[in-house]
Amino acid sequence: MDDLLVRDCKFSRHKVTNQRKVCRIHYHAEYELYYLLDGRTSYFIGDEIYSVKKGDFVFVPKGVLHMTDSETCKYNERLLLSFGEKVFDQRVLPMLEQMGKMRVFCISEKYLPLVDDIWLRIEREYSKRREEQELLVDLYIQELVVLLYRYRNEWEADIRESDKIIYTISEYLSANYEQDITLEKLSRRFGLSQAYLSRKFKAVTGMGISQYLTYVRVTNAENLLRETRLSITEIAERCGFNDSNYFSSVFKKVKDMTPLTYRNAFSSGRPE
Repeated sequence: MDDLLVRDCKFSRHKVTNQRKVCRIHYHAEYELYYLLDGRTSYFIGDEIYSVKKGDFVFVPKGVLHMTDSETCKYNERLLLSFGEKVFDQRVLPMLEQMGKMRVFCISEKYLPLVDDIWLRIEREYSKRREEQELLVDLYIQELVVLLYRYRNEWEADIRESDKIIYTISEYLSANYEQDITLEKLSRRFGLSQAYLSRKFKAVTGMGISQYLTYVRVTNAENLLRETRLSITEIAERCGFNDSNYFSSVFKKVKDMTPLTYRNAFSSGRPE
């Protein structure tokens, strides 16, 4: 799964016409802010599915799997920003946390000119490539996030009926990752054939059930490695791995480091 990490590009604009727009499943080491200027797309984030329309903003926390698929909509134009915490002072970080919980939101049309002007300023700075560019872009990003946070509106979920079962299953996997979960057991639990469940899950999320479950387990293992002093064996068991050696092998493949190396680098030192 280490090939799912996509290196961040701070700003990009992309537009397609007369074709389906698909962005494969991936994650970033930084936050991502997505602004859909035109079209409509399905957005899979973590274990949730959203139907995103023109004018919607999507905020993806760092390290969270996501993908987009415009499906039958054959036109799409979006703006994309990637950034880390270093852009902000401590007063803005709670806003990022709240936006990360919301995931998808919109703002009133009367405030869109303010936001559009900031995006335009960011794009212009990237075209100039001057020495002070990075400092100005960071200031603009901070201004953009504060304005979006101030003027954000509630967003109503609009999930297609055919996708709701996959949303339910992904939620189930995220809540029960420590259990012995197999395709056969999921098939029986949700009343779907194994072939259909496997095919539909990959079509909606962009990855197989086994790969998705591995991601969920490793993500939770990261939290335990950072926040507790549990042994590697205990963490493996809590995250659904029956063998600590296998857990270490999978973790290293995903994170490109062993669990112990990860703990030494990122542990908060908290006791269990």
